[in-house]
Amino acid sequence: MKQKKIKTLAKLVFFALVAMPLIAQGKPTKSTSLGETAKTNTVQENTSKITNTDNKTTPDSSNTVASMESAVNEKVVNENVDAQSHNTKKIDNTIVKPKWLVRSTLAYYDGDSNDLVTAGLGFTPLSTSSITPDVEIPTKPHFQERRQAKLNRYIDTKIGEGSLFGFRKQELTPLFDGKFAGTEITAVQRNDGVGMLLQIPIDFNKHKPCIVAVPASDSDGILNAKDVQIRGLWGLRHNCAVVYNDKGLGNGIYDMEHKVGFTVWGEVQTGNILFYTSIDNKEKYIKKYPHRYAVKQLHSKLNAEARWGEHVLKSIEFAFYELNSMFSPNDQAIFNKDNTLVLVYGASDGGGAALKAGELDDQNMIDGIVAVNPQIQPKLDNTPVSIKIGDSKSHKLQARSIANYSAYGALYIPCAIPAIKAHKNDSYVPYADYFLYSQERCNALKKAKLLTTGTPKEALEKLHKYGWTPEMDIQLPYFYYTESIGLPYQYISAYGKYDVTENMCNFSVASTQQNPINYTGKVAPLEEISFQQIWGMANGHLPLWNGPNATILDLVENEDLNTPRREFYSSSQTKGIVDYGTKGSICIYKKSQEPRVEQGIKQVSASGNLHGIKTFIIHGRNNVKQLSNYTSRPYVALNSLVEGSQSQLRYIEVENASYLDGRPPFDNTLLPIDYYGEDAIEWLWANLTNKATLPVSQVVRTKTRGGKSGYAPQVTNKNLKPISQLPNRKDVIQINDGKLILPN
Repeated sequence: MKQKKIKTLAKLVFFALVAMPLIAQGKPTKSTSLGETAKTNTVQENTSKITNTDNKTTPDSSNTVASMESAVNEKVVNENVDAQSHNTKKIDNTIVKPKWLVRSTLAYYDGDSNDLVTAGLGFTPLSTSSITPDVEIPTKPHFQERRQAKLNRYIDTKIGEGSLFGFRKQELTPLFDGKFAGTEITAVQRNDGVGMLLQIPIDFNKHKPCIVAVPASDSDGILNAKDVQIRGLWGLRHNCAVVYNDKGLGNGIYDMEHKVGFTVWGEVQTGNILFYTSIDNKEKYIKKYPHRYAVKQLHSKLNAEARWGEHVLKSIEFAFYELNSMFSPNDQAIFNKDNTLVLVYGASDGGGAALKAGELDDQNMIDGIVAVNPQIQPKLDNTPVSIKIGDSKSHKLQARSIANYSAYGALYIPCAIPAIKAHKNDSYVPYADYFLYSQERCNALKKAKLLTTGTPKEALEKLHKYGWTPEMDIQLPYFYYTESIGLPYQYISAYGKYDVTENMCNFSVASTQQNPINYTGKVAPLEEISFQQIWGMANGHLPLWNGPNATILDLVENEDLNTPRREFYSSSQTKGIVDYGTKGSICIYKKSQEPRVEQGIKQVSASGNLHGIKTFIIHGRNNVKQLSNYTSRPYVALNSLVEGSQSQLRYIEVENASYLDGRPPFDNTLLPIDYYGEDAIEWLWANLTNKATLPVSQVVRTKTRGGKSGYAPQVTNKNLKPISQLPNRKDVIQINDGKLILPN
C-alpha cells in the first residue's frame, strides 16, 4: 500500500464524484433507544465535509455544503431480495437500504490536514511524545477536537508498534506520516442505538473488494484508538473498507440531573443520544444521590451482549450498502458476499463479538475471523470438555462467566497483595505500595468467614485455585487498582438487567474528585473536567481516569461509613479504617451467582459453532482479565465437539502476554498481544487470497525484554517470535473431540 501526496489532487476529484450518492438518505425515523427523532448535521471543518440526511446545520457546523444538496438521490425499494436464490426466477440485485439503518454523517479527509487513522495528528507526533491537541474552548470541544481526543494515543515504539505491527515506519515518508485519505460515514442501528463507523480509503480496491469488520474493544465506542490504529489500520493498509460498531455499548453515559448524553460522534445533547433513562421521582433520587450518572451497559436493561453477533453482521450489511451506493454505476449491487472478502477482527469484548458473529453467520458472509483475548462464555452445561497441560492430569474445564471470576478476584486481590513476590529483576511489585490496608481487607474476609487464617498467603492461594497462575501475580495490584469493582459490576448489572435506581449492592456511578492531590475518591461535581470532555477520555469502562491517580467517573459506595466514595478508599467495617469496601465486594460476588444474573449469562453463552469459518483465537497465557481457562480454552474444546473435522479454528496461545501491551511497569515482563493478532490476520489474508497453508494450533514461545521495570530494551523479533507454519512438535496444541492438550 503506497499513498503519495503527488496522487492526492487527482484522487480527490475522482473520490468527490463517486462519493456523491452517499449523501442521499431519507428522513430519519424516531427510535425509542435514541430518545427522540434522529437528527443529523452538516459540518465543514478544514478539509472535512460531514453531511446529514436532511442537510440541516447544527451548532457544530461552520458551513452547509450547498452543492451537495442537489446530489440527493436515495435508492429505495419496497421488498427484500434474496440475491443467492437458486430457483429459476431472475435474480434482483437492486441496492436495498436496510430498514434498520439511520445514516448520521459523511466526512471526507484529504490525508493531510485530517485523516482516517490519526485525525490529522500523524504517526510521528503520536510516537514521539505525549501531545495535547489544541482545544479552543476546553469545556466545549468541537467535532474535530473530540475526534482528536479519542485518537490521541501515545504510541510506545519500544514495544514494537510502528515497526513490527501497526504503523510501518519503513513505509512512511515526509509526505506520508501514516495519514490515510478517504471517506468516513457514521450511522446507527435503529431501535438498538448501535453506533457504526465505515471508513473507505481512497485506494479502496474495487476489483478485489474487501471489508474488515471491527467490533469495539471493551465497552468503548466506534473510535477506540487501538481499534482504529491497529486493527482498522491493517484493513486500510490492505485497501479494504473498515467498518466499526460499538456492540450496543459505546460511551452511553447519561447525566440524569442535566438530562444530557452523547451522540455517536460525542456531541452533548438531550435527544438523538446513545442512551438515556427516565426514572420516577427523579428529583427525589437526585437530591439523595447528587452527581450521579447512568451508563448504557450497566443500566439499559437490554443485556446488549446477547446481540453482539447480530450487531457485527448488521455493520457488515451497512458496509455493503454504502459501498454499492458509492461505486455502482446504477441501482444494481456490484459487491456481495460472493465477490467480496469479509474479515472480522476484534479484541477482548470485541473478540467475543467477532466469534458470536461467526456463530450467527449461516449465510456464509464472513470468510475469516481473528479474536484476540476474546471475552467469551462458552455454553458447556454438561458437555465433557477437558484440558491437559504438559505432564499434568487431564481435568474437566468449568464454565465460569467473567461476572463471577472477576468478582471473585475483586474480593481477594486486595488481601493477597503482601504475599506477591517481586519479579527476579525488580525489588518491588508494581502498584503494591498503593495498598496500605491489605490486612484490613483480610480481617474483614475472616470476619465474614471467607478466609480461615485471614492472611495474604491464604487469599493468594485461593486466587491460584480459581484460575490465576503464579506467573500472573505481579499484575494483580495494577489490575485491581485500575479495574477494581467496576469490571465485575458492569457485567453483573448488565446480565441482571438492573435499573439505575436499584443501586445494586449500594453502589452508584458518580463524578468524583478530579484532582489527584489529597485524592480520596469522594463524590464531587464535575468541575475540572466538563461533561463535554468525557467522551474523548472514556473507553466505556469504569473507572474513568484523569491521569494515573484520580478518577472522573467511578462506582462509589453509597453507604461508606464516612461519605460516599470510590471503594478503594472506602470504610465498610469501621469508620475511618479503609478496608476497600469489603461489604460491597462480598455483595457483588454473591450477586454474580443469583438466578437473575445467571439468566442473563445464559443469554450470552456461545455455542462454539463457527460454521467452518477460518478462525484464529489468540490468547495471552498470562492474561489476568480474560482468564483462558474460562474463555478461549473451553471455547476451542467445545468447537472441536460441535464442528468436529469441519472445524477451521486455530488456537494460538502466547507466552508472556496478557491484556496489557508491555508498557512500563510491565515492559520487562510482558509483550504486546496485538502483534499476534496482526500476525494471525496476515495468515488469513495469505490463505484467502493466495491459498497459503494455515499454521496449526500452537503455543508461541516468546522471550521477555528483561531488565528492570521501566528500563527494558527495545522489542525485537527475537522477543516476538511469529506464528510458525510448522512449529516444533513440542509446541503443537492438540484439539480433538472436546479434549485440549497444551504443552507446558
